[in-house]
Amino acid sequence: MAFQSEDIFARLNEALDAFAPQERQDLVKQVNGIFEFQIKKDSSANAEVKVWHAEVKNQGIIKTGPAPGNPDITLYLTDEDMVALAVGDLSGARAFITDRIGLKGPMMMAMKLDVIFRSLGMGPPKGAEGDLGYDGFESSFLILQIAEYLHVLTEEERKAEVAKVKGVFLFNVKNAKGDTAVWMMDMKNGVGQMKKGKIDGLKPDITLEMKDKDFVDLFMGKTNGQKAFMTGKIKVKGAIMLALKLDTMMKDTQEKIGFFKSKL
Repeated sequence: MAFQSEDIFARLNEALDAFAPQERQDLVKQVNGIFEFQIKKDSSANAEVKVWHAEVKNQGIIKTGPAPGNPDITLYLTDEDMVALAVGDLSGARAFITDRIGLKGPMMMAMKLDVIFRSLGMGPPKGAEGDLGYDGFESSFLILQIAEYLHVLTEEERKAEVAKVKGVFLFNVKNAKGDTAVWMMDMKNGVGQMKKGKIDGLKPDITLEMKDKDFVDLFMGKTNGQKAFMTGKIKVKGAIMLALKLDTMMKDTQEKIGFFKSKL
């Protein structure tokens, strides 16, 4: 039986071929990466593997076979999960969190899978979770991952996370263009939630202002939260102890599910 992914990649190619030159250039600029897909026929140990690659860094092309040179990221998944990603039954963020995709390379690049699918008329529709994103902000992908993480926890687990943190966070993030993205994370009430913009009727216990890159580095574990606060990379208004809890929460999350690290 043929791989169902063959039809998926063919449809992606057709959609890409229909792009106007400027549309293709815009997609390349937004993604800026080379992906290699190692697709297993099924989850068995000796299952057949087929390889495709998507060069979305210079030209914007999708072909069979290994990526030329070194890909920016290699993804390992089953034929069934590849189809689920493409048709929108499974989001990339949820697939990573639940270990349905293995990867070798930077998580930030992997999280752009949904961008590729949506740009080509496939992938998950933009619902409440997708509405968390801002164009031109790398931290949007991280916010989506956090929201997905909360959704895969049980209600009791979410309540336990809220009980540990007990705070409402407001993030004001600026990118290189000077645009501002705003998110509010309620880890004080109910089962917790993340929202684009402010939550009606809720006041933040702490407001954090930072650059997009510094926000990414903090959540990826590349920057120590306390050091960032002391050096002025992150400006804090409100309960300073909650800033320390945020740093601890990010470290705990990385240890539990490792969604900011390669899975392989």
